[in-house]
Amino acid sequence: MKTCTDRTTPGCKPPLEFLMLRVEIQARQESVTLRCSGRIVLGLEAEALRCMATSRKEQLLMLDLANVGAVDAAGLGLLVELQGWARQHNRVLRILNPSAGVRRIIALTWLYLVLSIAESSDAGLDWESDSGFRQRAMTA
Repeated sequence: MKTCTDRTTPGCKPPLEFLMLRVEIQARQESVTLRCSGRIVLGLEAEALRCMATSRKEQLLMLDLANVGAVDAAGLGLLVELQGWARQHNRVLRILNPSAGVRRIIALTWLYLVLSIAESSDAGLDWESDSGFRQRAMTA
């Protein structure tokens, strides 16, 4: 079976980046951005994101979902769970730049009423321009 980037072509196996969750962490003193790419689904991916998000000490936690290709019910549940966790711990969770697919599923489930969603990079931190951050990456 050949690997292809078009996930709709029959007989093609999706590349590894479509099957896993990759999270890059940009941390500042009071805020952290978790840049997610891949998919947020039941299993290792959702658990890895849960652990990374809840282990952060910053007041503002931002999840950049611009490069997330798939979210299942467990992934949506995790986003709601993290929103509740943030409120319970007097923190702010913001969903940044959800991809078209993620935005669609959030709209279909009416979760935009519960989640704090920002469509522009102005609501978050500028990833490339600031030199005062620490960056790490993890793949699950």
